[in-house]
Amino acid sequence: MSIAFLDPGNLEGDLQSGAIAGYSLLWLLMWATAVGLLIQMLSARLGVATGRHLAELCRAEYPTWARMLLWIMAELALIGADIQEVIGSAIAIKILSNGYLPLWAGVVITALDW
Repeated sequence: MSIAFLDPGNLEGDLQSGAIAGYSLLWLLMWATAVGLLIQMLSARLGVATGRHLAELCRAEYPTWARMLLWIMAELALIGADIQEVIGSAIAIKILSNGYLPLWAGVVITALDW
């Protein structure tokens, strides 16, 4: 996720991870990039071959309990990706306001902006 976008949340998350772990997480970034590329390529091939996207195929092929589990996992992944955006934007607002706005106000502003 951290290589997908360049925004305050990802930048702050990357800087904090690098400050804490140094170069020890670099191998994880390499494998995450490779696996992400593989999943994107397989999804694109599936779409070209069937004419339907991955969500349509999951709905057609999986039972209800598996579809619900996939939906919950996708929502949790989206929440995890958005949390760093909100926190990073709140930190950026605090820095840009020279500390006048606290972090909670930055979170509220970011949530309202979204």
